Amino acid sequence: MNKLIESIYYTLPPLFQNVPISTYGYWLFKRRYGGNYQDYLKDIIKTQFFSCSQIEQLQRKKMIQLLKHVFKNVPFYQQWSKKTGLTIKDFRSITDFQKLPVIDKEQIRNDPTLFCATNYLQRKNIFIIYTSGTIGKPLKIFCDPDSRQLHYTFWTRFQMWHKVSFGMRKATFCGRIIASPKQLKPPFWRYDKFQNNYLFSSYHMSEENLKYYYQKLLEIRPKQIVGYPSSLFILARYMKKNNLKGIKPICIFTTAETLLAHQRETIEDAFECKVADQYGCTEMCVFISQCEYGTYHVHPEYGILEVLDQNGNPVPMGVAGEAVCTGFVNKTMPLVRYRLGDIVRLEQKDCPCGRHFPVVAEILGRVDDILITPDGRPLGRLDPVFKEIEGIRETQIVQTDRQSITLNLVIDEGFTEQTKKKLLYELRKRTGDQMKIHLNFLNSIPREANGKFRAVISRTNEENQ
Repeated sequence: MNKLIESIYYTLPPLFQNVPISTYGYWLFKRRYGGNYQDYLKDIIKTQFFSCSQIEQLQRKKMIQLLKHVFKNVPFYQQWSKKTGLTIKDFRSITDFQKLPVIDKEQIRNDPTLFCATNYLQRKNIFIIYTSGTIGKPLKIFCDPDSRQLHYTFWTRFQMWHKVSFGMRKATFCGRIIASPKQLKPPFWRYDKFQNNYLFSSYHMSEENLKYYYQKLLEIRPKQIVGYPSSLFILARYMKKNNLKGIKPICIFTTAETLLAHQRETIEDAFECKVADQYGCTEMCVFISQCEYGTYHVHPEYGILEVLDQNGNPVPMGVAGEAVCTGFVNKTMPLVRYRLGDIVRLEQKDCPCGRHFPVVAEILGRVDDILITPDGRPLGRLDPVFKEIEGIRETQIVQTDRQSITLNLVIDEGFTEQTKKKLLYELRKRTGDQMKIHLNFLNSIPREANGKFRAVISRTNEENQ
């Protein structure tokens, strides 16, 4: 939304703001669910119960198609092929795939068109999506409507696993700014009539406003709720604190942030339904989601996920490593062996759902946000500390050097001196006595520009270690 349109939008009464919201919803619907969407969806519904050998054959076929495309049309791989002498003939198996270089965000940031297919960039309907840019400048990701439609079939299949279908009444808690920051009174939501979607602002969720959020959700009784874990957790804590029940959607879908164990437990308890988590990226090179049995699956038709150590070698099954991803979806900007910047751990497991998709045991979060002890060891996740601590509304862990961490805390009347002692005791059990722990009490913890919440921020680097 440009500034002029935005300023006009904010002058409209909330009821009339629903008109441009619905108009934009219609435009999104056509882009995401038009064209070949239905055919693509039928295909991935068929392939979801393929055997392991069928999946391997399918991935090999898609890999060969992808490499033919990038060697012919993408400047980076055309240059790399000339430099190395390797061509499509040198790639016959999935293991051959590892001959290709690993690329990182900085390379794309420096020249994004170097990684785009020239035959697609010439088209009139190409558009740009920006990454969130939580670290550094956002990336430009070029895409086309057909690729975007293919992408959304995987989201639809994920919802189908949890008995949710398109058109069911939805409530969304994400980063779109649908209400003016100056707005002090409800409604803090707008309605996209075309997609039957109530969009709730993630920027107005103060303690005094949460009752309005709950009352509206109770009124509309959405069948599905989609949102950032941090936003839904704020509302769920309020509901539990005040013993508020009755919303009961079929399922809650969390996305865009790392879902922490204590957040899941609180959200499921408050809303009386299961949470299904999804992990992906704007770059469209990996799609991971929970099945109906709670297992995190890599969708193999979407792309290939490698887990590598710091030297770029595959780690053994069950060992955590860096996610390096190759997407089969975005034909305009096909990213091959792209270093995503997150740490994951795969495991060998048969899931009762019957799908032979790769299983992700843990999604540990950003490489940049791994906490480090004074002697250089990864500290691991600290979110279990907060599971049984009363009186804490929000927490953010910030590390600026190896010797200390700061906890930004938003507390309520339930936080006592005894609570503080318990919190420090639980932290010390995990950090040891060498690390200093600072508690910083705030009225609120700022979100990123896109509304996302970062539970862990590490600013350590070689210069200050």
